[in-house]
Amino acid sequence: MKKLFTITLIAVLALSLVSCGGSSASDFTLDTAALVNELHGASLFVDTLNPIQETALSKVVGVSTDCVTSFTYEMGTGVTGEELGVITCDTEANAKKVLEEVKAHQEDYIKQYENYAPDAIPRMEGAVLEQKGVYVIYIAAENNEAAHSIVDKYLK
Repeated sequence: MKKLFTITLIAVLALSLVSCGGSSASDFTLDTAALVNELHGASLFVDTLNPIQETALSKVVGVSTDCVTSFTYEMGTGVTGEELGVITCDTEANAKKVLEEVKAHQEDYIKQYENYAPDAIPRMEGAVLEQKGVYVIYIAAENNEAAHSIVDKYLK
């Protein structure tokens, strides 16, 4: 009986040690609706942002939508360079790919705005561009510092 109890105790302790190993990025869950709501409520933007459709996410932003399970992506009128994007992908590997696609979009827009609206460039250069787990976040705002603070709170 003592032997059975000892073996059971060892098994329970071993399992508890394994479960305390901390969570990986793939275990991370983001409340995307709460994040978007908080970003909207924080007065980060000088422009009015409008949601885009999946076709625009692919054609305008350059995101491969075949791996996107859900998204909120909003763009300004074009003069300010402001955007808010929270994209959920099917796998972490695909999220890394989408991050690179959004980064390419950001770099392309910075080049386009050099002669068109140079005042918008600091918004894009200081933008939030993060990927954690299956999530990709891009926010180019008038108040990028506040946007970074909000996103950091959600990505912890």
